[in-house]
Amino acid sequence: MLVIRLANGNTYPADRCTYRVDEAANKITHFDPNAVVVAVGNPPTVVGTTGARLGYIKAGRFAPYTQTP
Repeated sequence: MLVIRLANGNTYPADRCTYRVDEAANKITHFDPNAVVVAVGNPPTVVGTTGARLGYIKAGRFAPYTQTP
């Protein structure tokens, strides 16, 4: 299960959120836990996701895919 974990420790299921990952920097640049649909080319509304990381739960622990911004 993919999840997004914020710097404050809150964890959200990635399939229920809208987010954007900057592939060059390997960091989450936009995140919105409430947006279900975002039009193509429009970013999610919440910006400033310092510490947000994409990852998964492995053996009860968070394992990150992205770097900490």
